[in-house]
Amino acid sequence: MNPRTWNLWHGCRKYSEGCENCYMFYMDGVRGVQTDPEEVYRTKSTNMPLEKDRSGRFKTPPGFMLTINMTSDTFIEEADEWRDEMWSIIRKRPDVIFLILTKRVARMRDNLPEDWGEGYENVILSITCENQRTFDERWPIFKDIPARHKQMNLAPLIGPIDLTPALSSGQIEQVSLSGEGFGGMRPCHHEWLVRMSEDCEKYRVNFIINLIGNVYVTDGKEEVTKSMYEQCLKAYRLGLSRFFGNPHYVLRSPLDGHELSEKEIMQPVYNKDRCFQCTSMPVCTGCFDCGQCKNVVLVDAEGNPTELKLYPPEKRSTKSLDDFF
Repeated sequence: MNPRTWNLWHGCRKYSEGCENCYMFYMDGVRGVQTDPEEVYRTKSTNMPLEKDRSGRFKTPPGFMLTINMTSDTFIEEADEWRDEMWSIIRKRPDVIFLILTKRVARMRDNLPEDWGEGYENVILSITCENQRTFDERWPIFKDIPARHKQMNLAPLIGPIDLTPALSSGQIEQVSLSGEGFGGMRPCHHEWLVRMSEDCEKYRVNFIINLIGNVYVTDGKEEVTKSMYEQCLKAYRLGLSRFFGNPHYVLRSPLDGHELSEKEIMQPVYNKDRCFQCTSMPVCTGCFDCGQCKNVVLVDAEGNPTELKLYPPEKRSTKSLDDFF
């Protein structure tokens, strides 16, 4: 299980042209999953943010970011009866940042919690747009939805997008994108990224190119790159990503509600051999030492040797949530 994602339900129905080569459908096929990928069902990960280790500490540390439902859509109709439980768990972890991506922006407003108000301080809402048509359809709805933090995810990017209506609104804190990968071969064009980079720089919005995709076109010449690691390296070498600082998230203790100081949240550490050529490094919560990489040397943002410190020693607690709720 990826420690950066919180998948409460699995399965989805293809919604727009970006879904044609959906990576969830592709990966289910690769893994030999027998269930129909369009069947939406609950997973065993519902309580993941509340799970604790043997010493009584949350496995997901304060300040960490969890991306929700990467193998489904948070606002899909089939999940209506489960969504309230998701919001309840989010309220119990005000010290964790939650990122919610959706294509179903038209269902977002009616499925926010009753106490949403102007938004939760630790929740990011993000819409996915793959081309100009979907941007023109989704942005006018998204701009009127209240949220403390908003982002845009352009993946898979299969057409040019003029982002200026969103960027000029002042609502968007970050734009991230990827070309089409996994089983898809629809090309991503260099000139699309150049324009977006320039526009994000103009409005000082973080712009993160995660992957160039399987097919990348520069000056009419196609380049095929199947390795996701190589796609990530090539995205970094483009030099088009832009970073203007991380948003401020008000994170609070789940025990007594006080606002957490910088010393009370996890401090990012990085894989010396991989992280420094990743465009997401400035906005990433760092290496979680998940075991997927071998012989990892951990360093801080300046490259100094360090170790993974998820909790300051003085803040460790063996109390249960049941003591406070």
